[in-house]
Amino acid sequence: MLKNDYALFYTIIAIWGLLELLNVKILLSQFLVLPKKEFKKSDCIIRFLIFFGILAIYGYATWNYNVVWRNILTLFIFLKSSIVMSGFYKLKLRHVAFIAFFVELVSFTGTNTALILLRLGFNWSINWIGAYLSEIAGELILLTLIMILQILRKRSIIKLWIAELEAFDFIVFILLLYALAPWETYICIEETMSSTYKNYVNIIVICVVITIIRTIIITRSKSSLENIKGLLEEQMQQLTEYYNQLIEKENESKKFRHDIKNLLLALHSMIENDQREKALSYIEDLQEVCNQSKVKYDSGNFIADAILSTKQTKAQHYNTKIEFEGFIPAERVKDTDMVIVLSNVLDNAIEACAKLDGQKVINISSILRKNAWILKTENPSEEISIKANYIETTKEEKEIHGFGLANIERAAKRYDGQMQLSYEEGVFKSIISFMLD
Repeated sequence: MLKNDYALFYTIIAIWGLLELLNVKILLSQFLVLPKKEFKKSDCIIRFLIFFGILAIYGYATWNYNVVWRNILTLFIFLKSSIVMSGFYKLKLRHVAFIAFFVELVSFTGTNTALILLRLGFNWSINWIGAYLSEIAGELILLTLIMILQILRKRSIIKLWIAELEAFDFIVFILLLYALAPWETYICIEETMSSTYKNYVNIIVICVVITIIRTIIITRSKSSLENIKGLLEEQMQQLTEYYNQLIEKENESKKFRHDIKNLLLALHSMIENDQREKALSYIEDLQEVCNQSKVKYDSGNFIADAILSTKQTKAQHYNTKIEFEGFIPAERVKDTDMVIVLSNVLDNAIEACAKLDGQKVINISSILRKNAWILKTENPSEEISIKANYIETTKEEKEIHGFGLANIERAAKRYDGQMQLSYEEGVFKSIISFMLD
């Protein structure tokens, strides 16, 4: 081959590699949203050198038609983007497997693009330049689809994420597409095969790809339902613990009532014998016992009291106190909606306080008017950015987190209410309103 062909060859490979990095970067940052690593310039440079080194060696094997070395290097082709991205993100094994699956999906898409053009009469060459142009075509097609999905997400037309499947699942998908591509190519270019048989093969391929994509992609509605389910299961567990506490306190009250006569006789005896200091001390002990059996919160809604009590126990681990005043409706708002709102508000507030030092206080006020219920919350917080009345979650797995505020707003809207968020001078505020019939 001529030097010009050699330069063109490596230019095509470089474009293919850069497009792959671009696609993978968008997927990881927008659809998986992984925790970032501390940026180290020297480390990243080394990773990029390894990336392009793999491409160069793979290209050299292709250039010289060295099938053995090309097959050996195929594994590194699947892993090359993970090597680079692991310098920017904390990747788990399943994330590496997902990136490898995407590399195979690109190749599969490019192969099918070439086959479609071939059936339309375009003689897409199957030599080295045609093969790598197919890869570029696959990258461009998937880049276009990713950008369209991203635009739809920003406009809240569609909400989707990548499912947290196991690495084994992605490896199975890779092997399936890897085996399916040459079989499909053989059927489509074999002249002895009938058009009907080729069409059946195409239908099978399309169905397989759709099934894989639907397995990998999860929508907001599905994730939200799973999140609500988990939340309600958690609240049922908390309510069970609260009821056990009530039973224990009731048993203590029964024991106290059982002994009250003897206690009063003892107190009467102390007063008769002019043991004033001993009697006062005795009365103080009785007051302490009474205070211990006193309910922490009295909102007018026993489920809300249970939630406040259990969340206070959690908040104490972070030197945080929950102050509540007001009245929470027990009839005009469904228990499930009240649980979703109050639990998420408290969880978010406790999580914000856990990041701060010192003693913290979460202030909650509930205002019940004739036709409205307003729940106000104030808690100390690190500086946050609120956009479109939402705070982007900082948790690692965003595809299964960050639904708390969305669930609150959804519950409020069922009652023609709304949610308002604000942050000012270290204090986060939320106002949630329910319009009651």
